[in-house]
Amino acid sequence: MYQWLVLIFLIICCITDLNKKIIWKPVTILVFAGVCTAHFILKDMELWNILCGCLPGLCLLAAGLATREAIGYGDGLVIMSCGAAIGFADVTALLLLGLFFSAIWAAILLIVRKAGKKDSFPFVPFLLAAWICMMCLL
Repeated sequence: MYQWLVLIFLIICCITDLNKKIIWKPVTILVFAGVCTAHFILKDMELWNILCGCLPGLCLLAAGLATREAIGYGDGLVIMSCGAAIGFADVTALLLLGLFFSAIWAAILLIVRKAGKKDSFPFVPFLLAAWICMMCLL
């Protein structure tokens, strides 16, 4: 159930990230609160796994603060919401695979000289691609 919720959530965030270069923070907070409430009611995930699942997102939020939002707060909120839904192991795999895909894209852009070192691009589409790959393998 949560895999499909994460997929729909990432699709919505991907569309807004690509079109408007923003992440709707109210949507991420709503998804986070809804997922935590569902886990509490259904008792299908232990509290420690939910909290640990939020850690990668909190680390991204801290990195965004440290870099004056070179890493957007929205990306941290998206990872945190996904982590609350799917737990620490899966959100860590999602983040690492998304980073891998974005690194490949950045290398391609640098090689063909379509972007410089200071340019940025949306991260959520790579998270969506990573999640689709993970769903196909799970």
